[in-house]
Amino acid sequence: MSVTKPLSSLTPLELKGGRTPPSLVVAKPTITVRQALKTMATHNITSLPIQSHDSDAIVNIVNLIDILSYIIKEAVADEKHPSKLDSERVKSLDNVVESVMTLDTEKESYRIFKTDARDVLRGTIKAFTQGIHRSLVIDYTNEIPPYILTQTDVIRYVYAHPESLPGIDLDKTVRDFGLVREGREVVVGKSEETALNVYRRMEEKGLMGIAITDSNDKLIANLSAADLHGLTYSSIDCLILPVCEFLQTLPNPGSALTPFTASPDTPLRSVLQTIVEQHIHRVWIVESERVIDVVTLSDLIRIFVDV
Repeated sequence: MSVTKPLSSLTPLELKGGRTPPSLVVAKPTITVRQALKTMATHNITSLPIQSHDSDAIVNIVNLIDILSYIIKEAVADEKHPSKLDSERVKSLDNVVESVMTLDTEKESYRIFKTDARDVLRGTIKAFTQGIHRSLVIDYTNEIPPYILTQTDVIRYVYAHPESLPGIDLDKTVRDFGLVREGREVVVGKSEETALNVYRRMEEKGLMGIAITDSNDKLIANLSAADLHGLTYSSIDCLILPVCEFLQTLPNPGSALTPFTASPDTPLRSVLQTIVEQHIHRVWIVESERVIDVVTLSDLIRIFVDV
């Protein structure tokens, strides 16, 4: 009988197992912002690796939040409360995708992380606790093509192989693991706000998801980067709508309008199950229908980092 290795001692190939990763969709740096957005919608992806000018080497990864932030900036400039958007008429959408890249070194796009397919995952897992959400896996023997390893891949493996976390009792509660942080301010958006303003707040705070609450502070929706699968120019122009109306315009609103929640006393195993089975990236911790914290994939991997 085979013995499952501790998580951090696995290689990407062992983590992958028999699963075939999706083919890597890449783009040249000379494609336009418009073409990049269309490519991501066609392949139903939220991030697009960008190659070097001089070779096929991947040097950046642009995600939908990067592109959306760029389009918003170009479409509304510094107008605080625009009454309309007209993204199709913004000439800068036909600029090359490098226009999306900023000098902000905190952007994940400027911190592309690479993992050796045959090396242990310890370093990658630590990177996943520090703001990195995906890694480019490279096989330096050239036996397998490069692919993207994500935080979700790690969570999926742990859920299927809890024995890879020796010493961690997944039946302990969210509170037991210190995931209900006293005094922590949870950034939220209000239902009457425009989606544009909520996305601006997400970018300012460096978040990938934000809770939407009603006038009574009750959780009613969830706005995140993952909700932007299949983003189109028509949906971009709807950003001036109240946030819940905007979510209804998206091709696949998914869990956006039915956010998944847990209580402080929910076992961590149940949180993992929800994330894996519902294909989501965060679970909101609620008491009396009010958000008091959030458990993200980074939070979960941080628990596993020393394993």
